[in-house]
Amino acid sequence: MSPWDPGLQPERTALAWVRTCLAFLVVVLVAVRFTANHNVVVAVVSAVVTLPLAPVLGVLVWGRYRRGRRRLHAERPLPDARLPAAATALAVLVGLVGVGYVLLG
Repeated sequence: MSPWDPGLQPERTALAWVRTCLAFLVVVLVAVRFTANHNVVVAVVSAVVTLPLAPVLGVLVWGRYRRGRRRLHAERPLPDARLPAAATALAVLVGLVGVGYVLLG
């Protein structure tokens, strides 16, 4: 008996990560838009710094999906949890910035 279900769970997980990347992109765009109302220079700098993170995260997620799928079929251990931990830290950071904007704005 195989230790994993050969169903669509890896694909569902990859699609959930793609939705997460898209949501992050939307949040960054909204944050840049709100920031532009107060300071255009800060908005442009934050856009240049944060907008590339969404596609980079998407590429990393897709690579993790491919490695995980290969490892499942080879019955080897799955990739580590560094990418999900980094995405969680990024989400918490964006949330704290949003809270700061609301409280200080």
